[in-house]
Amino acid sequence: MLKKIIFFAVLAALAVLTWPAKRAFFAKPSSMTEEKRASMLAQPALHAANYKLDPASSLESRMAPPPDFLLEWLRKYDGVASYKGYSPSPEQKKKIAGFLEKLPSKMRAVLKERLLGIYFIENFTGNGMSDLAPGPGGKKYAWMVINPAGFSKSLSQTLTAREDSVFTSSGTVSVSCGKPLPGVFYTLAHEGTHVYDYVEGITPFVEPAWYELLNGSPPPRYRPWAVWRGYDLPAGKFDFKLRKNLRFFGLEGGPRLESSDAKKLYKELSDSPFTSLYGSQNWAEDAAELMVYAVLKRETGEQPCKVIYPDGAGGVRFFVPGKLADLRAEYLYDKLSR
Repeated sequence: MLKKIIFFAVLAALAVLTWPAKRAFFAKPSSMTEEKRASMLAQPALHAANYKLDPASSLESRMAPPPDFLLEWLRKYDGVASYKGYSPSPEQKKKIAGFLEKLPSKMRAVLKERLLGIYFIENFTGNGMSDLAPGPGGKKYAWMVINPAGFSKSLSQTLTAREDSVFTSSGTVSVSCGKPLPGVFYTLAHEGTHVYDYVEGITPFVEPAWYELLNGSPPPRYRPWAVWRGYDLPAGKFDFKLRKNLRFFGLEGGPRLESSDAKKLYKELSDSPFTSLYGSQNWAEDAAELMVYAVLKRETGEQPCKVIYPDGAGGVRFFVPGKLADLRAEYLYDKLSR
């Protein structure tokens, strides 16, 4: 979170895999010929001009079912014929617009100028995704897909499904969030951060394969950013042993962790600079999860969510991000607010 042969695998992943699939795939880029690069960059879903953006339009007016070419591509390469465009109600659009107002001012400004659309697809695999779409003159744009199921699922349910998927035994952990929010709140904050990162840059690059597409060669393995020495390589003192066994949503041969690993796993995470297991995968997910945490903290006015996990002795313990993770989230939010 793949496809048949390497060309179609790379091509599909560029625009159609769900957010967890996409991130995992792009961590392992392969060398591309100029012919492949040109072919991929010519795909309609990756061409900003095909979306006819009016920067003066409101973000609310960009909430709609996806263009036919994007929907068909998603169906084809995800292999899910049941994907169906969804028209959000006026109330749902208003709710989304309200959630977007919770993002830092610089993020909102970039979304206003460069977000091609917020598209809704029923039966979508995952909560949502976003992707880059280069435009004329080297300008970068992006689009976002949202699964409308996030309107009916709570934030706690959404995060529980993600968190529990790393364990072989279902029901190992759960997530409890203090304020009753819909799961789509998480999707918007997470994907909105990726959009900003694609367009303006928080991290050195969001996807190794996009780096190769735009620069003509794979990215260097070692390139520092924040607590990272490379895209998916935390600096030594910030890494933790069980991180390498994290596999979300049954992808890449997962899950690989047993219920008995939960106590050690969350102890390691609490000592790390990451706000979540998902954010410990690579620097792009780290940035997105830092923002989610900071936005939720402001929305709830308290510690937003906690992971409930077994202590190995018949009881339970709670995980909340540590002090360094909290400081990093605050720094990122403040940086994008000025």
